[in-house]
Amino acid sequence: MTETQEQEDFSQLSKAQRKKLKKERKQQEKEQHRINKERRSRRRKLRNYGVVLLIIIALAGFIYMRSIPPKNAPIIEITPAVYNFGSVSQLGGVVSTELDVRNTGTGDLVLTNMGTSCMCTSASIVSNGEEGPAFGMASHGTNPKNWKHVIPPGESSKLKISYDPNAHPELRGAVTRSVSITSNDPRSRNKEVRINVLQTD
Repeated sequence: MTETQEQEDFSQLSKAQRKKLKKERKQQEKEQHRINKERRSRRRKLRNYGVVLLIIIALAGFIYMRSIPPKNAPIIEITPAVYNFGSVSQLGGVVSTELDVRNTGTGDLVLTNMGTSCMCTSASIVSNGEEGPAFGMASHGTNPKNWKHVIPPGESSKLKISYDPNAHPELRGAVTRSVSITSNDPRSRNKEVRINVLQTD
């Protein structure tokens, strides 16, 4: 049917029929508009999902590549990563523990610095029964300079961590502190371990 014929047919309809037909056409246009809008929305969502998926794949690839150490690279492993002293009383004074610092890589692991998150906590390396210099908060400016400690592949040293409850005599309850070790491990330049304490009288 041509547009002219359609107009002629339309003009022959009664007023009520024309009104009804206009209403139906309007509804059809509205419905078509809604369908088009939904299609556009679906396309946008699919496009967004595609972008998100590409980002996830790229991120997963990056993380995977980072997890593979380069050849002849050292790998620092500290166990346990979190140590719980339990209840520590002021009357009892300083408490200490030793954690295992192992080189599981294929190159020499070189430790070059350490630091703690609070003046109440200090850290040192113990190797062959000898304890190295103590490190505290870097911001206090008292940490040793030009220090280094080498751990060959497959070998380990001890990380001695000490906590002094009298550094904060007013403190009571749960305390968390951290120790960071700077090394030449390409995947973990600053390895962090934590201690938990329940400080009492």
